[in-house]
Amino acid sequence: MNAASATPEHSNDPRIGACVYLLHGLLQRLELQQPGLLAGMTEGALQDRAGMNPQSSPSAAHGCEIADEAVRMLRLMSDQLKLAEPIATAGSERGR
Repeated sequence: MNAASATPEHSNDPRIGACVYLLHGLLQRLELQQPGLLAGMTEGALQDRAGMNPQSSPSAAHGCEIADEAVRMLRLMSDQLKLAEPIATAGSERGR
């Protein structure tokens, strides 16, 4: 991998990693308050991506990479929340 294709998590700029971390947590908290938010955002990103042609220009190809990464991150957030649900349920049952 060269510097031009580095992903944000491999960037040397800690601000990028901090932004990813904060947005990740924020969106997960919003999902807990508004169930379905992540699914709706994922669907929107998939629709946007479907309308892109990476062969049309370098900027379109970059846009496709961004959309693909956004979908990956949204799915990761959803999966992490699903894994945490049994833990949260078990913890609340122990407190009874």
